[in-house]
Amino acid sequence: MLDQYKEKTPKDPTIREKFNTYRFANYKDVVIDLLQRVTTVSVETMTIVQAMPGKE
Repeated sequence: MLDQYKEKTPKDPTIREKFNTYRFANYKDVVIDLLQRVTTVSVETMTIVQAMPGKE
């Protein structure tokens, strides 16, 4: 997930100069929210799996 949001620099100098406007800092809050959601789902999933009958 973090790989999708990391800053990447285009190799072509023209594209880099005119269209490279992405900054991770602009999406920091979104990424933090996504990490919190993924962590919550992971923890809840482990809780459910551990509570399932037949677990050894």
